Amino acid sequence: MEQRVPEAPRHGSPLLQAADEVAAIIDSLRGALDQMEEVLELIETAEGQKIADEREIESLRRLLRQLQGPRQA
Repeated sequence: MEQRVPEAPRHGSPLLQAADEVAAIIDSLRGALDQMEEVLELIETAEGQKIADEREIESLRRLLRQLQGPRQA
């Protein structure tokens, strides 16, 4: 997403100054949204890795139980 370069404040009309401030806030919010989307991707990646790790651990546990053989009472 392309970020706009903030324009120099327009002197004179308070409405134009307010419009400049609103535009700056919008740009700031877009930047925050981009960062939040990056964090979401990291969280989703971490969750996928966690699930894969849990499956691998369970697989290793099953293999270890097979190697240990039947338990004697």
